[in-house]
Amino acid sequence: MRHAAKNLPFLALALFCGSVTAAEEYSLSGEWYFDVLTSPNGPGQREVLFLHEESRVIGFIDSNSASGRFVGSFDGENLEFTAVLEFGGQPMAAVYQAKVNGDTMSGVIEYGLYGQATFVGFRGRRPSDPLPPGAELIGSASAANLDVDSVGEFFGVSQNRVLLPEMIAVKGGRFRMGNNGPAVNPDYGKDFAHVHSVEISDFQMSRFLVTNAQYLAFCAATERKPPVPPKGWGDYLHLYPNHPVTNVNSPDAEAYAKWLSTISGETYRLPTEAQWEYAARAGMDGKNYVFGDEWDVDGANISIWRIGHIPDRDGWKAWWDNEGNTMSKSQPMTTRVGSFAPNGWGFYDMTGNVWEWMHDWHQADYYEVSPEKDPMGPPSGEEKVLRGCSWYNKPDVCFNATRDRYAPELRLYYNGFRVVATAVDGLH
Repeated sequence: MRHAAKNLPFLALALFCGSVTAAEEYSLSGEWYFDVLTSPNGPGQREVLFLHEESRVIGFIDSNSASGRFVGSFDGENLEFTAVLEFGGQPMAAVYQAKVNGDTMSGVIEYGLYGQATFVGFRGRRPSDPLPPGAELIGSASAANLDVDSVGEFFGVSQNRVLLPEMIAVKGGRFRMGNNGPAVNPDYGKDFAHVHSVEISDFQMSRFLVTNAQYLAFCAATERKPPVPPKGWGDYLHLYPNHPVTNVNSPDAEAYAKWLSTISGETYRLPTEAQWEYAARAGMDGKNYVFGDEWDVDGANISIWRIGHIPDRDGWKAWWDNEGNTMSKSQPMTTRVGSFAPNGWGFYDMTGNVWEWMHDWHQADYYEVSPEKDPMGPPSGEEKVLRGCSWYNKPDVCFNATRDRYAPELRLYYNGFRVVATAVDGLH
């Protein structure tokens, strides 16, 4: 920690001595780093040096905009300290309150008249420093000029100062699920070739894919460790708060939905395949894609958007081997949610950006035996269904009806999710 070591050498020495005498007891002493998630000024980072003596803590806290010393208390679980910081030559008190669980903590920061923030903390020195001084978040909600809900720079809604997804209410109805048309490769599309009529009840679904900022709010509230950013994507979770969260598996997504249910009083979960396809089609029954029967090269974040045309398989492989693979290891391949036009019901990224985890277990012949109304998928299985395709794919796997599948424990850099809720207010 650069500034703490320079400004408080006596504290570093005391920490070294203290760790010897109190080795047999849990101690906060040492370096920690905090990630500020929701704040009036947007996300941020703090580097912290603690000295823990019985129930008393003192130390030094540093950020890009301010630094200061603090004093407080810790009872083994609950931490509270007040840092006196200097902003623009004026002193300001920031009260940190957190629950500590081993090498992690999460809580709130009270700024008095300036508002409140949430944060999550981790023991140790920050693994890397991908956010250079003066760097700004990429893809802000305020600069997008979309007629959607946002909280400052972040897409979503605020409930009790927690960032949550914006939901769209959908009126239930009947549609034809599946695709056996000539555009579908019959070898690949066997498990969705059985076109059948399905009736869907009213529901709500998130307008966007769940974003980094929304998922980090969940991590802060539940003390869950944030996902590991894809290699080469830098500080993806913080610099790109309105991009879809990636590297989450099915249990991660289900835990997020369960948390939404707990704090909202509504019932959230992952979409069923039938709900998702019904919303993706948005009344365009029988069409191949969200745009219609022909692919729109500039309509979604899949590989074709970067290539600029629809190549054959050899042409796509040449692009991936020569450009795409290197690109994917040096920059985010996702795009800010809402970067492309929505479908007819106002949902964004129903094709492209990232694959979306579904509630359903995969069963190849499920369409032949599924109930006509509100099918929920088989009761068990080995793989979970994903829908929507990703930045990696070509149009031949991006049909409204396409079903992909993975083991639920896998975390991949092209998989994310959105959520549905059963309570409905103001139907589409």
